[in-house]
Amino acid sequence: EWWANLVTASDWRDFWIHEGFQSFMDTLYLEEIAGKERYLAAMRGRAQATINLQPVAPREPKFSYEVYLLAPDYVRSNNDIYGKGAVVLHTLRYLIGDDAFFRALRRMSYPTKEMETFTDGRQARFVNTDDFLTIAERESMRELDWFFEVYLRQPKLPRLLVNRETPGMLSLKWETPDGLPFPMPVDVVANGKPMRVEMKDGKGSVKFSGTEPVIDPDGWILKAR
Repeated sequence: EWWANLVTASDWRDFWIHEGFQSFMDTLYLEEIAGKERYLAAMRGRAQATINLQPVAPREPKFSYEVYLLAPDYVRSNNDIYGKGAVVLHTLRYLIGDDAFFRALRRMSYPTKEMETFTDGRQARFVNTDDFLTIAERESMRELDWFFEVYLRQPKLPRLLVNRETPGMLSLKWETPDGLPFPMPVDVVANGKPMRVEMKDGKGSVKFSGTEPVIDPDGWILKAR
């Protein structure tokens, strides 16, 4: 339990830092031993299993049962703290790239290179979701508030709307709860070539001829089905 002992959530509302990070690392290990396709398939399976009824990292304080169980009766398990947390990290990896993402994970566990050498317990500490946001922004040199707001602070997933009305043109638009900003770029294979469509203001388009473009072919983006 690396994320539970070396890095400990400072409040129950941030316990996805234990469960989601650990679930991500489990699946990442699958990539190491079985290859990228197995990793991607496992993450697609996790994404399909999300419930999306409660925020993974709510802003308001919670008791432990409110985090691990589903309202209102708190009988059924809220598995999103595990699986959805893992897929959120998977999507963040896609967004900021492997170099920045894995640097962020390392700095989340060891804030400085010097701390990587400590063996007397000084490296263990309490953290919260905003700490990880700060680290991810610093390592990626990107503003990521919008990502954390949509995926962690509220439960519903963004939906990608696809318009095919104009011949030879695919128009894409993100639909989010309460109109939250969501400039998530989208990978598309069009005319036999992979490309990344930038989604400024949550909108983008692709010109194509012949075969219908394939959207998010590897399933990197956590989105409503």
